[in-house]
Amino acid sequence: MRARLAASAALVALLAVGTTGCTFITDQATARMYDASDGISATVGDIQIVNALLVTADGTAANLLINVVNHSDYGIQVNVQYENADKAKVNDSVFVNAGSVKSLGGTDAAKIVLSGIDAPAGSLFPVFIQYGDVTGKQMWLPVLAPNGEYSSFAPEETAAP
Repeated sequence: MRARLAASAALVALLAVGTTGCTFITDQATARMYDASDGISATVGDIQIVNALLVTADGTAANLLINVVNHSDYGIQVNVQYENADKAKVNDSVFVNAGSVKSLGGTDAAKIVLSGIDAPAGSLFPVFIQYGDVTGKQMWLPVLAPNGEYSSFAPEETAAP
């Protein structure tokens, strides 16, 4: 009788370890960061790019919505580079103070407008982010139509030359 009770206890212990043991070697999904938004994020050296996306009404000009976080103790000039529809590289930049966040593209924020591009809503568009001599990163940004919460973020219409 005691042998049967001991065997049952051992079986229960083995089942408990066998069914929960994988959590000792598998990381939890909640421990990883994810983008809980429409944009994407990346890290380039001391700079963190958060929730980057483009908003366009016509696919030829797009407003870059982005938050740039500077985790360093010094100000950084962040370069934004893209290729227009004529395959020419276009450069723009933004200065981000030490230990601060710079938001671009919002209603009352500075803007970087990508012009002369071929990026219809629903596509992904490559933008290269870099600063100083730090290796940069190419990000494939989602391109959204100015609908819903993004209705006021399309770039201003420009007159044809």
